This record gives sequence, structure tokens and C-alpha cells, in this order.
Amino acid sequence: MTGKSSSSSHLVSALIPLVLSAAAINAAAAPVQTEKPNIIMVLLDDVGTGWIPPYAERLTPEQLEPEILADYAKQRTDGVPVSREKHLDAARRCMPFLSSLARDGAVFGNCFATASLCAPSRAGLLTGTFQQRWGAYSNMDVDRNGVPASRVMLAESLSAAGYRCGIIGKWHVAMKDPALRQHTLAYQTSSHPGQHPLDRGFGYYFGFNNSASSYYEAKGLWENRSPVPLRPKGEFLTDLFNRKACEFVETALKAKQPLFLYYAPMTLHDPIVAPPERYVRPFDTGVKFSDEYAGHLLALDEGIRKLFALLTHYGQQTNTLFILSSDNGCAQYSVPPHNAPNRGGKGTGWLGGLNVPLIVWQPGVVKPGRPEGIVSLADLMPTVLASAGVAVPANIDGKNLLPFLRGETARAPRDSLGSCGVHGWRWSYFYEAPDKTNRSNTSTPPLYAWWLEGDRLLLEITPLQPNTIAGLPNGLPPRTLLYNLAADRQQRHDCHEKEQELTRALRKNIQGWLREMAEPRSAAKEDYRLLRDGQGESRHK
Repeated sequence: MTGKSSSSSHLVSALIPLVLSAAAINAAAAPVQTEKPNIIMVLLDDVGTGWIPPYAERLTPEQLEPEILADYAKQRTDGVPVSREKHLDAARRCMPFLSSLARDGAVFGNCFATASLCAPSRAGLLTGTFQQRWGAYSNMDVDRNGVPASRVMLAESLSAAGYRCGIIGKWHVAMKDPALRQHTLAYQTSSHPGQHPLDRGFGYYFGFNNSASSYYEAKGLWENRSPVPLRPKGEFLTDLFNRKACEFVETALKAKQPLFLYYAPMTLHDPIVAPPERYVRPFDTGVKFSDEYAGHLLALDEGIRKLFALLTHYGQQTNTLFILSSDNGCAQYSVPPHNAPNRGGKGTGWLGGLNVPLIVWQPGVVKPGRPEGIVSLADLMPTVLASAGVAVPANIDGKNLLPFLRGETARAPRDSLGSCGVHGWRWSYFYEAPDKTNRSNTSTPPLYAWWLEGDRLLLEITPLQPNTIAGLPNGLPPRTLLYNLAADRQQRHDCHEKEQELTRALRKNIQGWLREMAEPRSAAKEDYRLLRDGQGESRHK
């Protein structure tokens, strides 16, 4: 496939006028099904639960963080208050087709990424493993090392089982190709031999191996192993990726081959610029940037609708497992509702960094509902493989959700979950130094570690060293924080002093989990050891 005109693009154009809803899809004539289900996985970039309509529709204005509202007013309106109601309305309307699907799917309330940053989160999802096992706690750990060859990737298992596997968008789990070091642009988005998507199970690749590209006239894109020439003036990256995703899907459907599409658009990584006006026009929050932000999600929603139009045309709509999630929570733009009802965002151990949307849809297979059980993005790999009838690799951390999704069991396969990673301020609101929100950068942020058991979350944060960031010249001491999430989702009321016995028990779980993991590959080794060995034990015996 290339960017040139094809019968695929003509068919897509013909399908655009169709208005498809989940109800219309479910009412369609029974399709002629392939032996294995198609799988479409959409992974957004830096989008928390607050900006996904099935979650936003349940939010109230009071659940929006006052710090976020104040910070956003300072950034975008010269201090004029921001309308909570209008922003919630935009978040509820920005993905109408996804909303239609979600009504007949499972919308998980407690799904957590394996990291609150792009690269380690994606590595965990694609391997079904806690990437901390091989020392990946930050983007740097992945950028410098990639994913170990010993770890089987999802596409490798599916391609071996006869699936046509394609990735459109962001890879960001590989080192760069040293042979291209003299070619700056190509090098920055290249993939090291052996770590290229085509070396890890994918048969088609159109995208970039970096944290971000650009929304217009994108540079540094690759098609398979070839650099893509500079894109034409005015071309919007999401429209391009939507088109490439449709081309890949149609090629597989024409060949009557089961497909796996891993669609990882840039939506909504920075630097954010205005999308085409047709996507902005439906919104009226009172803040232009907010309307543009919502417009980016509407553009992606249009792509998802086009994918389903193709599936319907080829009679494969109900023979497709559709999954949508995000790599981590919203980042520094602080656009309300941000990560509501959670505190914090990307690059932190607060819930807003790790609690991500997860919507799973397949009529007749996935039982519709709003499950609240604890789920990890690492669980998607074994779930997808089980759906496809493919053996699950040994030694992964993911749990098969399929029996739960089918309604064969009422309990999600997890009662608890551990996590550890960077607790920084470069990407998110930093509560202790609000005047320096998102402005400070450092290579040595603290680490967080937490253990979630039922509705109780123990969070430990290593010390912030003096003079690390402006606004906190004395740094911060180590912290131990315990929250009852059922009563305090925004993590405002620490109760570890009142519940010391529970704190000790959950700390032991954190330490046991960390002992199974490896030290960080690039930095923060001492912070890891502090958490593993119990930095707060002497203060709480």
C-alpha cells in the first residue's frame, strides 16, 4: 500500500455518508464470519477518562479538580473562570460514534496502564507484561533499550496464527537505528533492526518511532522500512492515519484474512495545534483551545466510524473485537475535565496518570455493562489471544478477561495490582509547586510505588532532592499516603496514620512486588531500592 489513490480510498469515500450506530450494526443481517475474529485496538495518546464520552457523561461539575480549573484559566483565559458545564458538554459530545458503540460494550471504571508514560506503558500493553520486570520505569529506559527480544509481542503471536497485522501511528518501543545517525530526522523516528514493527510480528507499518510527530505536514513518518516524503501542505495527520487504517483493514477484508489493527494515533499528544475547522465547529466551550482539543477527538471518532463502515460493508462488523484505551492520563494542557474524577495526570503516580479508559465491544461476545473490577492494560494481550484461539506466551503478567467479558464469571481476575514509575512534574500538574506547573524539567524526578487492593490504595513517593526544581528549594521528604478510593477518588484525605496496620500490610505487598521486578535501566536506581526495602517502615512501626 502507498499513499496513492486506490479502490480502497474510493470505497471509503462512498461509505462516509453512512451514519452508523451500534444499534444499526447489531441490527444488520448476520454476516458470513471468518474462522477467527478481527481485532481492532485503538490506543489514544495522553487522554484520560475525563475526555472520553462514556466516562464524561457520568461526571458532575463538582468532580473537576479546582487546581486544574485555576491552572487552565491562568493559561488560556487570563484568569477568567472556565465554564465547567460547557467543558463537560464538549467532553460528552466529542466522540459520538464511540459513544454509540460503548452503549453495547463493556466500559471499565478501574483499568490501569502499566506506566503513566508513553513508552513503558506501550511496552507493557504489547507484551502483556509489567515492563518493570526488565527495568523499564521511564521513557528513557525504553528509548535506550527497547523491548527485550525474549519478550513475545502480541502481533508475533497473532501473525504466527495467520493474522494480517498492521500498526498505524506511534510505535515508540524501540531504540533508534544507529546506521541512520547522520540523517537526523530519519534517525529520530527510526527503529533499530530487530525492534522494527516488521521484526515484531507486524506485516504493515505506517507511523513513527518517537514520542510525537506533527499534526500538519508530518515529517519523519515511515511506511514499512522506507521513509515517507514530507507530507503535502495542509494535510492533517489524524485524517492521514484514519485513511491508512481503512486501507489496511480493507486489504485484509478483501483477502478474507483475519486482521489485527493496532491503531495508535497521535491524538492527543503535544504539541497540539488547531485541527481542521470542520472538527472544531461543533463545540462552544467559551475557550477556543478547548474547542480545538475536542475537535481532535472528533477527528479520530470519524476514523473509527469509517472503519466500522468498512466492516459492515464486508459483513464483518459482529466478527470484530474492538478495544479502545489510552497509554496514560492527560498531560500538561490541563483542559477540563482533564482526568476527572481522578487527581493528577501523566508522569505521576496519582490516579489521573494511570487510570485509563477501556472500552471493549463485540456483540454476542462482550456483555454490555460498567464493570468496576481492577484491570491492567497488560490483560489485553492474553484477552485478545484467547479471543483469537491463540496460545498465550508463558511468563506474562496479563490475565485473560474473556470469561469475565462474556459474563461467564461475575468477578474480574484481579483483586489487587501493583505499580511503580516516575512521579514527575514535567508532564502534569504539580500540586506542591503550583507556580511552576509544567515548566520545570529534570532527569531525576522521584519514583512512586503503589499497591491497590479493593478500594484501598497505598502510595509511596521517594524524596524530592533539594534544588531539583524552582519553587521547592528544600525538596520534599519521602511520603506514605493511604486512600479510601470509594469515598475519596480525588485522593484528598490521607488516612495512613489512622490505619497503620493496613498501611504495613500493603507496604509489604509493594515490597514483595518490587522484589520481583528489576532495577531501572537508566536512572533512579537508589529510589527503587528505597521503595523495595521500605523507605517508610522506620516512621510507621
